[in-house]
Amino acid sequence: MLIEGNIPGVGFGCVEVKNQEIASVRVLGPERDDRQFLSPGFIDIQINGFGGVDFSAPDLEIDQLISILPLLWKTGVTSFCPTLITASHEQLLHSLHLWESARRSDRRLFEATPCMHLEGPFFPNGKAAGVHNPQYMRLPNWDEFAEFQMAAHGDIGIVTLAPELPGALDFIKRANDAGVIVALGHTEATAEQIYSAVAAGARLITHLGNGCPQMIDRHRAPLWAQLASDELCASMICDTFHLPREVVKVFLRAKGIERCILVTDAIHVAGLAAGCYSLGGIEVELLQNGQVVKSDRTSLAGSSVSLNRSLSVLMNFGELDLTDALRTATENPARLLRSQRLCSKIEKGQPANLLLFDRGNEQLNISTVLVRGEQVYP
Repeated sequence: MLIEGNIPGVGFGCVEVKNQEIASVRVLGPERDDRQFLSPGFIDIQINGFGGVDFSAPDLEIDQLISILPLLWKTGVTSFCPTLITASHEQLLHSLHLWESARRSDRRLFEATPCMHLEGPFFPNGKAAGVHNPQYMRLPNWDEFAEFQMAAHGDIGIVTLAPELPGALDFIKRANDAGVIVALGHTEATAEQIYSAVAAGARLITHLGNGCPQMIDRHRAPLWAQLASDELCASMICDTFHLPREVVKVFLRAKGIERCILVTDAIHVAGLAAGCYSLGGIEVELLQNGQVVKSDRTSLAGSSVSLNRSLSVLMNFGELDLTDALRTATENPARLLRSQRLCSKIEKGQPANLLLFDRGNEQLNISTVLVRGEQVYP
């Protein structure tokens, strides 16, 4: 199979696909105005649900998880980390067992999900809780996490926790030694606690600039230590609600494009009509403008955005060209996860997870999606 398109930052090229991989890449000339763009499939490392499917719902069924794939392909996502939020011990075990059963029963779902992301339950019940249910927040417990990991067949690849909790540093060290990416989030940590977590092996910030108190000290807040730590990559939600334009621009400058990862943090209301819904026992509302909030309006509650829409917002707010913006949804998350299932660049030997798209006014308009060389959309 031969695919032609404008490869951002490279030129107009022809990609040959054989045996589920990119067999060769030829540059035919400069980019052409009459042809579409060609890029790796997008990678979302934090997504809690989509199109009415809540990844943490207690009544979830395997068929529902498999059904999520065509919905995500339409948005350009070929790989994602299913994210489970704070819940009871029993519910998290149930969700992990269900996800593993689904992943093992469907080849495409397995290929699309390089690992699971556990966001919580190791958070403090404070001003940074967000939409997480305080009833189930608890201290980091390695034995409990080991039980979760067993239920997931070892496929929990990211865990987000608050580093100020007792036992957090030991947990971070053990997780890092076990090859699990530790992310810092929903935290009110001091700068010293952030630096200690980084020294222990933390590598990621979960949705930088969110999951923090509404009011913070202008100098002594976890935000600055997170920005100052070059060891930490930063995930960001760009939906026009979570981060204002100037904040996105400053975050990009402070972290550098190579340390920034675009995520949706989408919940199951993404793609649904405006109205009231439930998330982990917390009432949430999807507003007419697309914003998702707790019903009491005390905080945001994830997002309803898609990654192809987020990329347009990122380019606009951050004043980025397409080449750099795409890195935050392809190369950068792939480098973090280090999975051979992910296509990070248009290069020989990479898995043939590929997109053809046009640049629209509001989003990147996806026209064709290939997964392992197989056309799955349209």
